[in-house]
Amino acid sequence: MATLRSVPPAAPSVSARNDDGTAPSSYVRSIWLLQLVLGASVVITVLMVQALEPSLFLRWPFSSGVGVIIALTAVAIVVPWHRLPRAAVAAIPFADIVAIGLLSFGTDLRFGFFWVFPIFWVATHFTLAFMIAALGTIGLIIVVDAAVNAVGPVTALRLIVVLLSLTFIAITAFLSARQTRAFKQLLRRQASRLQGTLQRVSGQERRVSQMLNGLDTGIARLSADGEVLALNDTYVDLYGIERDEPQRPGAAVEYATLHGEPLPEAERPFTRASRGEQFDDERTWLYDSHGEWRALSVSTRRLVSSDEPESTLLIVHDITALIESERARERLAATVSHELRNPLTAIIGHADLALDHPDLPPKLRDQLEVIAGAGERMQKLISEILAGSRGVFREQSAPSTADLSRIIASSLESFRPAAIARRVDVIDDLPPSAEVVGDAFRLRQAIDNILSNAIKYTPAGGSIRISGEVTPDDVILRFIDTGIGIGPDDLTRVFDPYFRARSVRESSTPGTGLGMGIIRSIVEDEGGSLVLESEIGTGTTVTVVLPARQSAES
Repeated sequence: MATLRSVPPAAPSVSARNDDGTAPSSYVRSIWLLQLVLGASVVITVLMVQALEPSLFLRWPFSSGVGVIIALTAVAIVVPWHRLPRAAVAAIPFADIVAIGLLSFGTDLRFGFFWVFPIFWVATHFTLAFMIAALGTIGLIIVVDAAVNAVGPVTALRLIVVLLSLTFIAITAFLSARQTRAFKQLLRRQASRLQGTLQRVSGQERRVSQMLNGLDTGIARLSADGEVLALNDTYVDLYGIERDEPQRPGAAVEYATLHGEPLPEAERPFTRASRGEQFDDERTWLYDSHGEWRALSVSTRRLVSSDEPESTLLIVHDITALIESERARERLAATVSHELRNPLTAIIGHADLALDHPDLPPKLRDQLEVIAGAGERMQKLISEILAGSRGVFREQSAPSTADLSRIIASSLESFRPAAIARRVDVIDDLPPSAEVVGDAFRLRQAIDNILSNAIKYTPAGGSIRISGEVTPDDVILRFIDTGIGIGPDDLTRVFDPYFRARSVRESSTPGTGLGMGIIRSIVEDEGGSLVLESEIGTGTTVTVVLPARQSAES
């Protein structure tokens, strides 16, 4: 693994970045350009002087000024300015000011217009102090020229106008340069922010792409015109298509049913999504490029954004494992149901044969009838489980009525031997009749589960009290036991499948954690409600409220 090293900051230098933010090469080019323009202008002027007034070459200040400017031009080209401090560069324009002063000396400043070049240079690239110093140098030269050559009032006025004009040019150039530098800095900061924003957006796009490619769900994003905007890796692998030509059909073929007919091109989910159709959880079969059948759940979602055109998201789930698990569950339910029916048939048959004997004692006859009834209910439960596992549709039957008092009495008859064996006292405080609207078979299933739990989790010497109250609208049942109870943290979870409270897990009584969920499901399906109250070491109260059967008079 590579290690990160701390790099100390480099010392500031002219070669790294100039004061105005320009690169060294640009800075050096500006020096060359300004000095070459001045040198070329002076050379052109010298040629004109040679043709028009050659006597000026006899004046040593003029000849000296020309020589100095030409020499400074050569120096400006030869010297490596990017290696020198910035103050050293200022020597060139100041030397130009002195050289132009020599050109103009004693000539009524006819060549003083050349001062525009160094003044513009200083005002553009240097600080205010350098600009004032440059104007002061020019003013000093003008004063010395006026004093030595004893100029008159007109010439003095001309000198003053030249100085004022140069001052105006210098101030204008200085302010313009400051504004330009400020604007450049602003643009640089904005460019830096935009670059940072672009990097963040690009990073987010990469992360989103990585997340989408990590999903086991195929995703395709299509424009309103049917153009493919994005595909994740799962979609590409599932359909065996080429990323460069996503519109072309892939190596996989879609079917409406397993081993059925291939889907026409117009009915393929991709084609329908390209047309803007919206559908949800449509099942298709795919024969992929590896020769395997896959069950797919296909959906679309419309994507609407304020800053992007509308598009459609095609979502493809591979549900082959789910279909296989459903089939395995059906096979298991069928096998278990078949295996359970055989012994139940034997139990019910022998119980019926025993009941046919006329000389049976009454107590034994009652016990055999309980066994036969329990076997018949078990057979019906197995049939319902098998039908539910196969997804068999059962037409909703007309509302029926049931007497809860009779159902509970019958259930108690079945569970009383278990209560006696555990030395649990069961107290029945029910009204003579408690008719409700509901399925008697399913309500018996719920009552059996409630009593079974109460007996299993009530210690020896405890009691279970069953009470009922009939109102014009409801029948209210209460099952109150003195069992081990349920903690407050577990009370809200006891209806979850396979969940067992801590107090139950710590006991030696086995269980599956399915009973309370089944009870609540049955009660709510029958239009009722269930309330569970419990306290550790005190017991549990189960309150069941079911709609009462309305009398014919009402």
